[in-house]
Order: sequence, then C-alpha cells, then structure tokens
Amino acid sequence: MVGRAVRLRCPWCGARRTFVRRWLWRDERCRTCGIRWNREVGFELGPMTLNIIATFLVLVVAMTVVVAATLPDIPVHTTVIVLVAGAVVLPVLLYPFGYTLWLAGDLAAHPPSTDELADAAAHAGNT
Repeated sequence: MVGRAVRLRCPWCGARRTFVRRWLWRDERCRTCGIRWNREVGFELGPMTLNIIATFLVLVVAMTVVVAATLPDIPVHTTVIVLVAGAVVLPVLLYPFGYTLWLAGDLAAHPPSTDELADAAAHAGNT
C-alpha cells in the first residue's frame, strides 16, 4: 500500500484516479473503488502532521548544508529568502503524498470493515 501511495495511487485499489483533477483537491472517495478518503473525524490531522514534519526536515537539512558549505561567511539574507520560499512551496508539493501515505497507513492499521467495503462498492466508479 505504501508503494501505491508514493506513486499517488489509491492505497486500497491502486487506481491512478486520486488527485487527477487538481493537485490540492480530491474527491470524497476514490473514483475507482469507492473507498472514502476521510475515514473518520479528524483524519486530516495525520496528513497535515506528515506534511509539516517532512517540510521541517527538508528545511533543516537545507539550512545545515548551506551553513556548512559557506562558513565563515554565511549568506544570511539569501538563505532566509530561499528557506521561507521553501516553507511555502514544499507543503503544497508534498500534500498529496502525505495524504495518500497517511491513508495507506490507516488502511494497513485499520482495514475497512465489511460495511465500509459495501459502502465503497456501492459508490465505486460513480464519482
């Protein structure tokens, strides 16, 4: 499921029709298998947390590399501008990956119940 999620496919069925319409907006369900993207109240907190952690890690690594490479004359102004731009752009770029990865983890930890699968089958291909 993680491999599918990294390729921005539905972690459950592997379909590519997940974030196809727009980068930041997705349908309520997978357009192929019908599995719900928000499986419970507060589900969005997980993908947001993954996104924040990944962004911070990238920024810390970038800052460390710049400081180590430019000592003793660190270009503070340029570094700050680039890091702020990265802090704005990275979450947008990473959003769909964090969402599909979180869904993959959730589906692995809590497989869909028979009721959820029946609901998904009723909506499969309808959205």
